[in-house]
Amino acid sequence: MAPVCPRGMLNPMDGLTGFSVALVDDHPLFREGLVLALRQRAPALLIRGFGTLDELLVQLRQSGQETDLVLLDYRLPGDNGLVCAQRLRREFPQVACALLSGGDEPQLARRAREAGLMGYFPKALDVEALVLGLARLADGESCFHDPARAAQAGPTGLTPRQREILRMVAQGATNKEIAQVLQIAPHTVRNHLAQIFERTGAANRAQAAVIAHDLGHG
Repeated sequence: MAPVCPRGMLNPMDGLTGFSVALVDDHPLFREGLVLALRQRAPALLIRGFGTLDELLVQLRQSGQETDLVLLDYRLPGDNGLVCAQRLRREFPQVACALLSGGDEPQLARRAREAGLMGYFPKALDVEALVLGLARLADGESCFHDPARAAQAGPTGLTPRQREILRMVAQGATNKEIAQVLQIAPHTVRNHLAQIFERTGAANRAQAAVIAHDLGHG
């Protein structure tokens, strides 16, 4: 997948302009709700929902390769999301894939990475964190949120600034408040949070706060 925006972009939302995503999930309420939430949070993102992989394949065959990324639910009827990714890439090898899961399978993020997928996102993830993850994929990077790591009090690799932001999150500060205190732009706070979520495996601010408390940063 070719990056649609330059690495080091100032605003990650800019990188989603024209980025086309297909969400494959057989639960209509979740699928339609997530599509709506993503359209509201990132209006420049092009996203469509499909109930099955076969529906998406029909669309791709008719319209050509107009999809940059396919988000596949892991627990699809019949074949699971990893098998569906293999099917998809046999016919459309240039389309990137990422996995969504509502379960807590501890090895699923690793399996998705080993299968050649670009990302893994738990369904418990905040919409903001998901949008930032999609922006990283649009920039040609990978993004794996590993829930298994959230159970470990070891967010290794965090910078001092990220540890400071993690401490403020644990104290209940909003992104705007963090930006004002640290005198940085709000989108910089969002970028740091996306990296904190990925490196700790936290799915949302609440899990990140728990990790911070466990580390004595609360």
